[in-house]
Amino acid sequence: MKERIVDWYYTFPIQLIVLHLKSNLFLLFLWIVSLLLMTGNMGVNMGFMYLMLSPEYMGEVGFYSFAFLGAAFGGFLVTWNITTYILHSPQFPFLASLQRPFTKFFMNNSIIPILFLIVFLWTLVDFQWYYECWDGWTIANNVIGFIFGFMTTLIFTIIYFQFTNKDIFSFVKPEGKKPPNLDKPILPGNRTMTMENVKQARHSKVRSYLTESFRWRPVRDVAHYEEKYLYKVFRQNHFNSIVLQSMSILILIVTGYMIENEFFRIPAGASYFIFLSVITSIAGVLSYWLHKWTTIFTLFLIFVINTLTKHEFIDPKNKAFGLVYDEHQTAYSYETMDSLHTKEVIEEDKAATLAILEKWKAKQPKSQLREKPKMIILGTSGGGLRASFWTMQVMQQLDKATHGKFFQQSSLITGASGGMIAMAYYRELYLQKIQGKEIDLSDQKYLNNIGKDLLNPVIFTVVSNDIFLPWGRFEENGQKYPKDRGYIFEWQMNKNLDHAIDKKLHEYKTPEANAEIPLMFLAPAIVNDGRRLIISPQDVAYMTSPPHGPSYEEIGHDGIDFRKLMEKQDADQLRFTTAIRANASFPYILPNVALPTEPRVELADAGFMDNMGLNSGHRFVHVFEDWIKENTSGIIFVVIRGSAPQDKPISERQGFIESAVNPIRIMRRIVDIQDFEQDAYLSYTLELFGEDFVDFIPFTYSAGEGTNRASMSLHLTQREKIDIINSFYQPSNQKSLKQLKEALR
Repeated sequence: MKERIVDWYYTFPIQLIVLHLKSNLFLLFLWIVSLLLMTGNMGVNMGFMYLMLSPEYMGEVGFYSFAFLGAAFGGFLVTWNITTYILHSPQFPFLASLQRPFTKFFMNNSIIPILFLIVFLWTLVDFQWYYECWDGWTIANNVIGFIFGFMTTLIFTIIYFQFTNKDIFSFVKPEGKKPPNLDKPILPGNRTMTMENVKQARHSKVRSYLTESFRWRPVRDVAHYEEKYLYKVFRQNHFNSIVLQSMSILILIVTGYMIENEFFRIPAGASYFIFLSVITSIAGVLSYWLHKWTTIFTLFLIFVINTLTKHEFIDPKNKAFGLVYDEHQTAYSYETMDSLHTKEVIEEDKAATLAILEKWKAKQPKSQLREKPKMIILGTSGGGLRASFWTMQVMQQLDKATHGKFFQQSSLITGASGGMIAMAYYRELYLQKIQGKEIDLSDQKYLNNIGKDLLNPVIFTVVSNDIFLPWGRFEENGQKYPKDRGYIFEWQMNKNLDHAIDKKLHEYKTPEANAEIPLMFLAPAIVNDGRRLIISPQDVAYMTSPPHGPSYEEIGHDGIDFRKLMEKQDADQLRFTTAIRANASFPYILPNVALPTEPRVELADAGFMDNMGLNSGHRFVHVFEDWIKENTSGIIFVVIRGSAPQDKPISERQGFIESAVNPIRIMRRIVDIQDFEQDAYLSYTLELFGEDFVDFIPFTYSAGEGTNRASMSLHLTQREKIDIINSFYQPSNQKSLKQLKEALR
């Protein structure tokens, strides 16, 4: 029994596993990360598992999208085998004496990929049955598509190596013929293979290997072969392998250039596997060339790239589309803030907004119970497509329940990230309706539009374009901007929403000024100093500092009026979709928006500062306290939350590592911290206006019983959409609906 175990240990497949554990931890790490992402054990809140379990091609999930995914996975598998073959084949010189040496290496190096494939197919079937609610035939069709793509890549690879790779018999000089001259090295570096390498590798522990017919064969001694022939076999095989690796990079670059053409926009999951192929190839090449210098060279390369981008010799930063970048750069300084937000300017802006509020008041319906209208402040939270879908569902249901009355009485919309995408869409539909277009605001198609996928095109662009530094350009307002993931996000969002909000910022100035639609404040965070940038088509300097204090001069500015800061850069020409995106720039998924200032400042997701817009809402009512008390009968804060507040402390057993990172883990509680701050704001507002004057009405998404909460992703499964829709009918939200209807009587 012991001898049998020893025999298995010295088989080629097992020895390759041992070799990977000893020498290829980085390449193994790629498989582990992919496994964790695919099973939802890592990145589940961001929905990364959907890249592999719900790939989209041409707007559909089906046979073709899974065929692309399978083909790309096959490409990664082949590249992984090629790379390990290049790095380690000299350690197994018996391969050179076999027919089709790479094919046999591939066969014996398949334990890890086979295990991954089994887990993937099992997870795929379970996911599509439970989360997507698809029938057995649809699932089978998708699995067949994946296998078809996977086998196509393998067959192509087999054919390629069948006609190009040589074994040792091809190099033994036939009588009267000269063997090919392959002695000339094709790659430099310390790892260039020599005959000495082959000599040293003859002590391999492998005793048997698996053939293409799944039979075990003993390893035979190759000592009787001249080392130069063994050497030539590996060199020639390596060259053919590099050709295939280069194809992966070429495919990414070509598809990245065609990001606007849906035909070339392969599923993001396929792009991910092609990206892994590129990473694997680069890691293999660096290790092959540099050996012990790999780490130093990599660090040096990172330093060079950082220096080039820091001094803008290479400028990969995302731009605010519509703004002017090639002329005067506005100085970003305390002096600039003070000059833009003087006491006189603030008073002028307040007067302009008071005129809007007067028009708003004149448009309010009469009530039998009160002479003055109630003012509604709408706040919505971030949370990816989950927040967008939930916000749209709530808005449509409130429209239906109040016959449109609640939105007519809304004076301000604030919030963050995904929720504000839906608010902007709903507001535009409302504007089109009052302008005469036939629109049913509660139509299901608008909810379907807001729930369409955004994740696949964004991740595809990251992998195929952004990692190589965006080199495609488009022109607008006389400026050229890079086509990066920020660009494709706006492009896809406009397509999903039928280009409803594809406008310039200034196009909303008149409708807001005439009180046809509520004001909307977008407030992305300024990464450089933690202030908020208030983006509005109106002048809103009064939102840049607390309204109560000894004097305007003595109070610091915690915000900046975008139109004033960017006046010389054509602020009004800013794309409205860019403003929405800047407000929803979740780190790494979407790029920070860089403004044309000196020094350059960047914008991040508004959720870092004010995830539900309540800070802006409370400040607004504080600024206009006197007018609100005199002209309204109360304030209603309607808050649409994409997730429930933390209702109990989290207790975890912590080891050494968890305790060591505790100071960092507080960042996970950023929304909970904001909840505490907003309770303080609400308390102050209640004290200012009186408890009878203020209503706070939350509509909160929470998962149904026995259902996992929808992910904070840019993609939603069918089950998640159903769960979000049903959440409105939970007792707590129905209670809020009743409270709102009572408040509006």
